[in-house]
Amino acid sequence: MHTQSLVIMGLKSKDDEEFGISADGEKALGGVREGIEHPVAVVEQRVSNLVQGSLCLALMSGPFLHVLGLVPRGVLAGLFWFMGTDALRGSGVTAKFLYLIQDDSLVPLHEPLRKVRPSMIWLFLVIELVGFGATMAITQTIAAIGFPIVIFLLIPIRTHIIPLLPFRQEELAILDGPTASPFTMES
Repeated sequence: MHTQSLVIMGLKSKDDEEFGISADGEKALGGVREGIEHPVAVVEQRVSNLVQGSLCLALMSGPFLHVLGLVPRGVLAGLFWFMGTDALRGSGVTAKFLYLIQDDSLVPLHEPLRKVRPSMIWLFLVIELVGFGATMAITQTIAAIGFPIVIFLLIPIRTHIIPLLPFRQEELAILDGPTASPFTMES
């Protein structure tokens, strides 16, 4: 949500070099129809992360920890429940699972997962859930402080082991594509 608030929306003019004709014959701008707002720039700033980090550091001090301890558990549980359910809607794992259980007639024709074999979606989903399970399992032990190591170990698994499985490159690009949009990466 914060990143979206830093995006400057605007309309492209007909003089823009990206102006063209879409597949259905209508005038379009880089895949976006004329007259519809789309991202044109991103405001870069470092203040938000600095303030967030500073507040975390300040709130870990004694007086603030006491005040934080006065917050009812129900309030914190509600906050984390809301954050968790909100995160589930944008999760790639949830999107893949919903795609697999949806009726084909309800899946949009432009859905990229249509180009991936269902067995490969299931395999990738199982791999993601095993990684999540390993991360969750270590947090329930005395070695909980080492959970970033498990996350770090997922990188070589993705780069070296998963390509050896029966995935095609196109399927991996769809199943595990970049998190950031091309517009964000360009900015």
